Amino acid sequence: MPANSTVSILILHYQGAAMLRDCVASLRPVAGPRVEIIVVDNGSPENVREDLSDFTFAKVVRTDPNLGFAGGNNFGLKHCTGDYVLLLNNDMILNADFLAPLTRFLDENPKAGVAQGKMILPRHNNTLDVCGSFITWLGFPYHYGYFKPDGPKYQHNFPVFSGKGACIMLRRDLIPKIGGFLFDEDFFCYYEESDFCHRVWLAGYEVHFVSTPGVDHLMGVTNDANPQRGFTLRRYLRNMMFSLLSNLSWPWMFRILPCYFAMMFGSMAMSAITFKKVQFLAHWGAFTHCFKNFGKIRARRRLVKSFRRASDREIFSKALRNPRLEYFIKTFTGKISDYVDEEIP
Repeated sequence: MPANSTVSILILHYQGAAMLRDCVASLRPVAGPRVEIIVVDNGSPENVREDLSDFTFAKVVRTDPNLGFAGGNNFGLKHCTGDYVLLLNNDMILNADFLAPLTRFLDENPKAGVAQGKMILPRHNNTLDVCGSFITWLGFPYHYGYFKPDGPKYQHNFPVFSGKGACIMLRRDLIPKIGGFLFDEDFFCYYEESDFCHRVWLAGYEVHFVSTPGVDHLMGVTNDANPQRGFTLRRYLRNMMFSLLSNLSWPWMFRILPCYFAMMFGSMAMSAITFKKVQFLAHWGAFTHCFKNFGKIRARRRLVKSFRRASDREIFSKALRNPRLEYFIKTFTGKISDYVDEEIP
Protein backbone atom coordinates (compact mmCIF):
# COMPACT_ATOMS: atom_id res chain seq x y z
CA MET A 1 0.00 0.00 0.00
CA PRO A 2 1.29 3.55 -0.74
CA ALA A 3 3.37 4.73 2.20
CA ASN A 4 1.38 7.84 3.11
CA SER A 5 -2.17 6.53 2.80
CA THR A 6 -4.27 5.39 5.74
CA VAL A 7 -7.37 3.24 5.36
CA SER A 8 -10.37 2.52 7.56
CA ILE A 9 -12.12 -0.74 6.73
CA LEU A 10 -15.75 -0.39 7.80
CA ILE A 11 -17.75 -3.62 8.18
CA LEU A 12 -21.48 -3.47 8.80
CA HIS A 13 -22.94 -6.46 10.62
CA TYR A 14 -26.46 -7.54 11.50
CA GLN A 15 -26.57 -11.35 11.33
CA GLY A 16 -24.18 -14.20 10.60
CA ALA A 17 -21.54 -14.32 13.34
CA ALA A 18 -19.56 -17.14 11.73
CA MET A 19 -19.40 -15.24 8.44
CA LEU A 20 -18.27 -12.09 10.23
CA ARG A 21 -15.46 -13.98 11.95
CA ASP A 22 -14.23 -15.30 8.59
CA CYS A 23 -14.38 -11.79 7.14
CA VAL A 24 -12.43 -10.20 10.01
CA ALA A 25 -9.93 -13.07 10.06
CA SER A 26 -9.14 -12.40 6.39
CA LEU A 27 -8.16 -8.83 7.33
CA ARG A 28 -5.51 -9.85 9.87
CA PRO A 29 -2.62 -9.62 7.32
CA VAL A 30 -3.46 -5.99 6.42
CA ALA A 31 -4.39 -4.65 9.86
CA GLY A 32 -1.79 -2.32 11.34
CA PRO A 33 -0.86 1.31 12.01
CA ARG A 34 -2.14 2.47 8.59
CA VAL A 35 -5.17 0.17 8.32
CA GLU A 36 -7.83 0.24 11.04
CA ILE A 37 -10.75 -2.20 11.20
CA ILE A 38 -14.13 -0.89 12.40
CA VAL A 39 -17.02 -3.33 12.89
CA VAL A 40 -20.49 -1.85 13.32
CA ASP A 41 -22.78 -4.12 15.33
CA ASN A 42 -25.97 -2.81 13.71
CA GLY A 43 -28.39 -3.69 16.49
CA SER A 44 -27.83 -7.40 15.90
CA PRO A 45 -29.20 -10.07 18.26
CA GLU A 46 -25.68 -11.51 18.58
CA ASN A 47 -22.91 -10.61 21.03
CA VAL A 48 -20.47 -9.29 18.46
CA ARG A 49 -17.89 -8.01 20.96
CA GLU A 50 -17.62 -11.46 22.49
CA ASP A 51 -17.58 -13.18 19.09
CA LEU A 52 -14.63 -11.02 18.00
CA SER A 53 -12.83 -10.88 21.35
CA ASP A 54 -9.81 -12.71 19.96
CA PHE A 55 -9.45 -10.21 17.07
CA THR A 56 -7.88 -7.43 19.08
CA PHE A 57 -7.04 -5.42 15.95
CA ALA A 58 -10.76 -4.83 15.26
CA LYS A 59 -12.76 -2.11 16.99
CA VAL A 60 -16.45 -2.90 17.58
CA VAL A 61 -19.07 -0.15 17.88
CA ARG A 62 -22.80 -0.78 18.35
CA THR A 63 -25.99 0.90 17.18
CA ASP A 64 -29.38 0.32 18.72
CA PRO A 65 -31.69 -0.40 16.96
CA ASN A 66 -30.83 -1.67 13.46
CA LEU A 67 -30.26 1.46 11.34
CA GLY A 68 -30.18 -0.37 8.02
CA PHE A 69 -27.29 -0.36 5.57
CA ALA A 70 -27.52 3.40 5.15
CA GLY A 71 -27.72 4.46 8.78
CA GLY A 72 -25.32 1.78 9.99
CA ASN A 73 -22.57 2.89 7.63
CA ASN A 74 -23.22 6.56 8.47
CA PHE A 75 -22.79 5.67 12.14
CA GLY A 76 -19.60 3.72 11.48
CA LEU A 77 -18.11 6.47 9.34
CA LYS A 78 -17.99 8.74 12.40
CA HIS A 79 -15.50 6.32 13.97
CA CYS A 80 -13.20 6.17 10.92
CA THR A 81 -9.96 8.16 10.83
CA GLY A 82 -8.34 6.94 7.58
CA ASP A 83 -7.77 8.99 4.44
CA TYR A 84 -9.79 6.37 2.61
CA VAL A 85 -12.72 4.26 3.85
CA LEU A 86 -13.39 0.79 2.46
CA LEU A 87 -17.03 -0.19 2.95
CA LEU A 88 -17.24 -3.94 3.32
CA ASN A 89 -20.10 -6.41 3.70
CA ASN A 90 -19.69 -8.99 6.43
CA ASP A 91 -19.87 -11.78 3.82
CA MET A 92 -16.66 -10.69 2.07
CA ILE A 93 -13.36 -12.56 2.29
CA LEU A 94 -10.41 -10.34 1.37
CA ASN A 95 -6.86 -11.17 0.40
CA ALA A 96 -3.73 -9.24 1.29
CA ASP A 97 -3.22 -7.99 -2.29
CA PHE A 98 -6.59 -6.25 -2.57
CA LEU A 99 -6.05 -2.91 -0.81
CA ALA A 100 -2.91 -1.69 -2.60
CA PRO A 101 -4.41 -1.29 -6.11
CA LEU A 102 -7.40 0.65 -4.76
CA THR A 103 -5.38 3.04 -2.60
CA ARG A 104 -2.81 3.49 -5.37
CA PHE A 105 -5.56 4.32 -7.88
CA LEU A 106 -7.06 6.98 -5.61
CA ASP A 107 -3.62 8.38 -4.81
CA GLU A 108 -2.77 8.71 -8.50
CA ASN A 109 -6.19 9.97 -9.66
CA PRO A 110 -7.30 12.95 -7.53
CA LYS A 111 -10.56 13.32 -9.50
CA ALA A 112 -11.58 9.79 -8.55
CA GLY A 113 -13.71 9.93 -5.41
CA VAL A 114 -14.78 6.28 -5.32
CA ALA A 115 -13.15 3.05 -6.48
CA GLN A 116 -14.70 -0.42 -6.60
CA GLY A 117 -12.59 -3.53 -6.80
CA LYS A 118 -13.28 -6.91 -8.40
CA MET A 119 -15.53 -9.35 -6.53
CA ILE A 120 -15.95 -13.08 -7.19
CA LEU A 121 -19.09 -15.12 -6.37
CA PRO A 122 -18.01 -18.55 -5.05
CA ARG A 123 -21.65 -19.59 -4.59
CA HIS A 124 -22.25 -18.95 -8.30
CA ASN A 125 -19.47 -20.92 -10.01
CA ASN A 126 -16.84 -18.25 -9.29
CA THR A 127 -18.44 -15.82 -11.71
CA LEU A 128 -18.07 -12.06 -11.26
CA ASP A 129 -20.13 -9.83 -9.08
CA VAL A 130 -21.09 -6.47 -10.58
CA CYS A 131 -18.04 -4.68 -12.03
CA GLY A 132 -19.71 -1.32 -11.50
CA SER A 133 -23.04 -0.16 -12.92
CA PHE A 134 -23.88 2.29 -15.69
CA ILE A 135 -26.97 4.45 -15.94
CA THR A 136 -29.03 4.00 -19.11
CA TRP A 137 -31.45 6.10 -21.15
CA LEU A 138 -34.24 4.14 -19.45
CA GLY A 139 -33.07 5.31 -16.02
CA PHE A 140 -32.50 1.73 -14.88
CA PRO A 141 -28.94 0.54 -14.16
CA TYR A 142 -26.84 -1.72 -16.36
CA HIS A 143 -24.88 -4.05 -14.06
CA TYR A 144 -21.69 -4.72 -16.00
CA GLY A 145 -20.06 -8.12 -15.66
CA TYR A 146 -22.74 -9.58 -13.39
CA PHE A 147 -22.60 -13.42 -13.26
CA LYS A 148 -20.02 -13.49 -16.08
CA PRO A 149 -16.76 -15.48 -16.09
CA ASP A 150 -13.73 -13.28 -15.61
CA GLY A 151 -11.90 -12.34 -18.78
CA PRO A 152 -10.11 -9.51 -20.68
CA LYS A 153 -13.21 -7.26 -20.63
CA TYR A 154 -12.98 -7.01 -16.86
CA GLN A 155 -9.22 -6.81 -16.46
CA HIS A 156 -8.73 -3.07 -16.89
CA ASN A 157 -9.98 0.06 -15.13
CA PHE A 158 -12.89 2.18 -16.38
CA PRO A 159 -15.33 4.82 -15.09
CA VAL A 160 -18.79 3.67 -13.97
CA PHE A 161 -21.90 5.44 -12.76
CA SER A 162 -21.99 3.54 -9.48
CA GLY A 163 -19.94 1.07 -7.49
CA LYS A 164 -21.46 -1.73 -5.42
CA GLY A 165 -21.67 -0.93 -1.71
CA ALA A 166 -20.49 -4.42 -0.72
CA CYS A 167 -16.90 -3.37 -1.39
CA ILE A 168 -16.16 0.24 -2.38
CA MET A 169 -13.41 2.60 -1.29
CA LEU A 170 -14.07 6.32 -0.93
CA ARG A 171 -12.22 9.44 0.09
CA ARG A 172 -13.33 10.33 3.62
CA ASP A 173 -12.91 14.06 2.96
CA LEU A 174 -15.43 13.76 0.12
CA ILE A 175 -18.45 13.70 2.44
CA PRO A 176 -18.68 17.47 3.15
CA LYS A 177 -18.50 18.11 -0.60
CA ILE A 178 -21.53 15.97 -1.52
CA GLY A 179 -24.12 17.30 0.90
CA GLY A 180 -22.56 16.32 4.23
CA PHE A 181 -23.73 12.71 4.39
CA LEU A 182 -22.64 9.34 3.07
CA PHE A 183 -25.99 7.58 2.56
CA ASP A 184 -29.54 8.91 2.76
CA GLU A 185 -30.88 7.25 5.91
CA ASP A 186 -34.46 7.35 4.62
CA PHE A 187 -33.35 4.72 2.08
CA PHE A 188 -32.54 2.25 4.90
CA CYS A 189 -31.13 -0.20 2.36
CA TYR A 190 -30.90 -0.75 -1.42
CA TYR A 191 -29.83 1.79 -4.07
CA GLU A 192 -28.20 3.98 -1.41
CA GLU A 193 -24.74 3.46 -2.94
CA SER A 194 -25.99 4.47 -6.40
CA ASP A 195 -27.52 7.64 -4.95
CA PHE A 196 -24.21 8.32 -3.17
CA CYS A 197 -22.17 7.75 -6.33
CA HIS A 198 -24.50 10.01 -8.33
CA ARG A 199 -23.78 12.80 -5.84
CA VAL A 200 -20.05 12.09 -6.17
CA TRP A 201 -20.32 12.68 -9.92
CA LEU A 202 -22.43 15.81 -9.38
CA ALA A 203 -19.73 17.27 -7.12
CA GLY A 204 -17.18 16.99 -9.93
CA TYR A 205 -15.53 13.71 -8.89
CA GLU A 206 -15.62 10.31 -10.59
CA VAL A 207 -16.41 6.69 -9.76
CA HIS A 208 -14.24 3.91 -11.20
CA PHE A 209 -14.05 0.15 -11.38
CA VAL A 210 -10.49 -0.96 -10.59
CA SER A 211 -9.40 -4.41 -11.73
CA THR A 212 -7.94 -5.64 -8.45
CA PRO A 213 -7.19 -9.24 -7.55
CA GLY A 214 -10.61 -10.80 -6.96
CA VAL A 215 -12.08 -11.07 -3.47
CA ASP A 216 -14.80 -13.53 -2.50
CA HIS A 217 -18.34 -12.23 -1.99
CA LEU A 218 -20.51 -14.96 -0.51
CA MET A 219 -23.52 -12.74 -1.31
CA GLY A 220 -26.90 -12.68 0.32
CA VAL A 221 -25.95 -14.31 3.62
CA THR A 222 -27.71 -11.73 5.77
CA ASN A 223 -30.75 -11.64 3.50
CA ASP A 224 -30.91 -15.43 3.36
CA ALA A 225 -30.97 -15.48 7.15
CA ASN A 226 -33.89 -13.04 7.30
CA PRO A 227 -36.04 -13.36 4.17
CA GLN A 228 -38.81 -10.78 3.73
CA ARG A 229 -41.03 -11.33 0.71
CA GLY A 230 -41.06 -8.26 -1.50
CA PHE A 231 -38.98 -6.11 0.85
CA THR A 232 -35.99 -5.87 -1.47
CA LEU A 233 -38.03 -4.90 -4.52
CA ARG A 234 -40.12 -2.34 -2.61
CA ARG A 235 -37.08 -0.59 -1.18
CA TYR A 236 -35.08 -0.73 -4.39
CA LEU A 237 -37.80 0.72 -6.63
CA ARG A 238 -38.84 3.51 -4.29
CA ASN A 239 -35.25 4.54 -3.52
CA MET A 240 -34.26 4.55 -7.19
CA MET A 241 -37.23 6.74 -8.13
CA PHE A 242 -36.53 9.14 -5.26
CA SER A 243 -32.86 9.39 -6.27
CA LEU A 244 -33.55 10.08 -9.94
CA LEU A 245 -36.16 12.73 -9.11
CA SER A 246 -33.75 14.34 -6.64
CA ASN A 247 -30.49 14.32 -8.58
CA LEU A 248 -31.25 14.74 -12.30
CA SER A 249 -31.25 18.25 -13.75
CA TRP A 250 -34.52 19.42 -15.30
CA PRO A 251 -33.39 18.96 -18.94
CA TRP A 252 -32.21 15.42 -18.26
CA MET A 253 -35.33 14.55 -16.28
CA PHE A 254 -37.30 15.22 -19.46
CA ARG A 255 -34.87 13.03 -21.42
CA ILE A 256 -34.71 10.03 -19.09
CA LEU A 257 -37.82 9.96 -16.91
CA PRO A 258 -40.46 9.53 -19.66
CA CYS A 259 -38.87 6.19 -20.64
CA TYR A 260 -38.32 5.32 -16.98
CA PHE A 261 -41.93 5.97 -16.00
CA ALA A 262 -43.19 4.14 -19.09
CA MET A 263 -41.18 1.09 -18.04
CA MET A 264 -42.44 1.37 -14.45
CA PHE A 265 -46.09 1.69 -15.48
CA GLY A 266 -45.71 -1.12 -18.01
CA SER A 267 -44.14 -3.42 -15.44
CA MET A 268 -46.80 -2.53 -12.87
CA ALA A 269 -49.58 -3.22 -15.38
CA MET A 270 -48.05 -6.57 -16.29
CA SER A 271 -47.86 -7.46 -12.60
CA ALA A 272 -51.55 -6.66 -12.22
CA ILE A 273 -52.53 -8.67 -15.30
CA THR A 274 -50.55 -11.70 -14.13
CA PHE A 275 -51.80 -11.36 -10.52
CA LYS A 276 -48.33 -10.78 -9.06
CA LYS A 277 -49.46 -8.85 -6.01
CA VAL A 278 -46.02 -8.36 -4.44
CA GLN A 279 -44.54 -6.88 -7.62
CA PHE A 280 -47.58 -4.67 -8.22
CA LEU A 281 -47.51 -3.26 -4.69
CA ALA A 282 -43.74 -2.62 -4.94
CA HIS A 283 -44.23 -0.51 -8.07
CA TRP A 284 -47.28 1.27 -6.69
CA GLY A 285 -45.41 1.92 -3.46
CA ALA A 286 -42.58 3.66 -5.33
CA PHE A 287 -45.01 6.17 -6.86
CA THR A 288 -46.92 6.82 -3.65
CA HIS A 289 -43.72 7.14 -1.58
CA CYS A 290 -42.29 9.82 -3.87
CA PHE A 291 -45.63 11.65 -4.00
CA LYS A 292 -45.84 11.70 -0.19
CA ASN A 293 -42.20 12.82 0.07
CA PHE A 294 -42.31 15.51 -2.60
CA GLY A 295 -41.11 18.06 -0.03
CA LYS A 296 -37.99 15.98 0.68
CA ILE A 297 -37.32 15.66 -3.04
CA ARG A 298 -37.49 19.45 -3.42
CA ALA A 299 -35.14 19.90 -0.44
CA ARG A 300 -32.68 17.40 -1.93
CA ARG A 301 -32.75 19.19 -5.28
CA ARG A 302 -31.86 22.47 -3.54
CA LEU A 303 -29.01 20.70 -1.73
CA VAL A 304 -27.68 19.19 -4.96
CA LYS A 305 -27.78 22.58 -6.64
CA SER A 306 -25.57 23.98 -3.85
CA PHE A 307 -22.69 21.56 -4.51
CA ARG A 308 -23.15 20.65 -8.19
CA ARG A 309 -19.91 21.13 -10.15
CA ALA A 310 -20.57 18.89 -13.17
CA SER A 311 -23.40 18.97 -15.69
CA ASP A 312 -25.43 15.87 -16.46
CA ARG A 313 -24.03 15.97 -20.00
CA GLU A 314 -20.48 15.74 -18.62
CA ILE A 315 -21.42 12.96 -16.22
CA PHE A 316 -23.32 10.82 -18.71
CA SER A 317 -20.62 11.16 -21.36
CA LYS A 318 -18.61 8.85 -19.08
CA ALA A 319 -21.19 7.04 -16.97
CA LEU A 320 -24.11 6.33 -19.34
CA ARG A 321 -24.03 3.16 -21.40
CA ASN A 322 -26.93 1.36 -23.02
CA PRO A 323 -26.92 -2.42 -23.29
CA ARG A 324 -28.91 -4.16 -25.96
CA LEU A 325 -32.62 -4.69 -25.25
CA GLU A 326 -31.75 -8.33 -24.70
CA TYR A 327 -30.11 -7.34 -21.39
CA PHE A 328 -33.37 -6.16 -19.83
CA ILE A 329 -35.29 -9.17 -21.14
CA LYS A 330 -32.74 -11.58 -19.67
CA THR A 331 -32.68 -9.62 -16.41
CA PHE A 332 -36.46 -9.84 -16.01
CA THR A 333 -36.47 -13.55 -16.93
CA GLY A 334 -33.61 -14.43 -14.56
CA LYS A 335 -31.13 -15.25 -17.33
CA ILE A 336 -28.74 -12.32 -16.96
CA SER A 337 -25.74 -14.68 -16.99
CA ASP A 338 -26.52 -15.43 -20.65
CA TYR A 339 -26.11 -11.80 -21.72
CA VAL A 340 -22.77 -11.02 -23.39
CA ASP A 341 -21.32 -7.65 -22.35
CA GLU A 342 -19.70 -5.44 -24.93
CA GLU A 343 -16.13 -4.41 -24.17
CA ILE A 344 -15.56 -1.05 -22.47
CA PRO A 345 -12.87 0.97 -24.33
